[in-house]
Amino acid sequence: MVAAYYVLPQEEDSDCQKFGLTVQLLPEKIDQSEEVYNLRIYVLYKDKERDASMSILDIGLFTGFTVNITDLDLLSKGRARIISKYEMDTLLSEKGSLIIYLDKVSHTRPEEISFRIHQKMKVGVLQPAAVSVYEYYDQKRCVKFYHPERRAGQLKRLCRNDECICGEENCSMQKKGKISNDDRTTKLCESTQTSKIDYVYKVAVEGFTDELSTDIYTVRIQEVIKEGSSDVGSQGKVRTFLSYPHCRETLDVKVGKTYLIMGTSKDIHRDDQNRSYQYMLGEKTWIEYWPTERECQLEEHRPTCLGMQEMVHEYMLFGCPQK
Repeated sequence: MVAAYYVLPQEEDSDCQKFGLTVQLLPEKIDQSEEVYNLRIYVLYKDKERDASMSILDIGLFTGFTVNITDLDLLSKGRARIISKYEMDTLLSEKGSLIIYLDKVSHTRPEEISFRIHQKMKVGVLQPAAVSVYEYYDQKRCVKFYHPERRAGQLKRLCRNDECICGEENCSMQKKGKISNDDRTTKLCESTQTSKIDYVYKVAVEGFTDELSTDIYTVRIQEVIKEGSSDVGSQGKVRTFLSYPHCRETLDVKVGKTYLIMGTSKDIHRDDQNRSYQYMLGEKTWIEYWPTERECQLEEHRPTCLGMQEMVHEYMLFGCPQK
């Protein structure tokens, strides 16, 4: 029996010493019937004295996507042609890749290759696709990734310092509008095979940092309503909460504001380097704005304040109902 698997090439800056490569994916038509993107590739040879000789662009495509052949024909034919030729699924490429041949790559101004790609089949989770460039007789590859929803085609990961957590899931959405106190209590006491609420905090957001693949919220835990076994003695302490840049709008968490946050133990990770804890804001995390004392006097926020006070009071007195 023979088993085979494929791994995406790694994107390393050190690999791009000979070529500069930039990949952009721009939406052109996004609706229920079809998704069309314009894939723009800019490539520059970094040598100060000469152009690169015949070079290869190896362009990976998403599952369910096809290339617009008309666009490629326009690039490869006529007096103003930009590419020498193109081909699919040859010995030079993996299955699903597009190979583009360039007679040369300029060392003075970037070459632009632009064409459309079309989604012909819906896929649950699109993995990032790779674009690589190399000289035909050298084959030292410069690799970049792209994806319709992720900067530089990165896999969804939450990173701080040198540690990363895989984050291939949906965004958490801040609870807004009229929220039943029964819903809050049900979430606080949630305990199923797939999800068990381990911690319930009132937190104040003190800082925010936008890193390349991760949004970092620095919060102070003002009140521990429910304390799990993972992070004991956290009241009054500063903790780090991590999320994805593309989830920023749905989270809508602001510095200087206070929130009710309820989450699971699997979303708590110990940061051994800083001897602290990192919390992942996952799709099962409950996030709700906690109004200030002054706001609680207003009709708009009064039901929320009374509901939260009642939830905390009942849990402190009676705990969760026995099943």
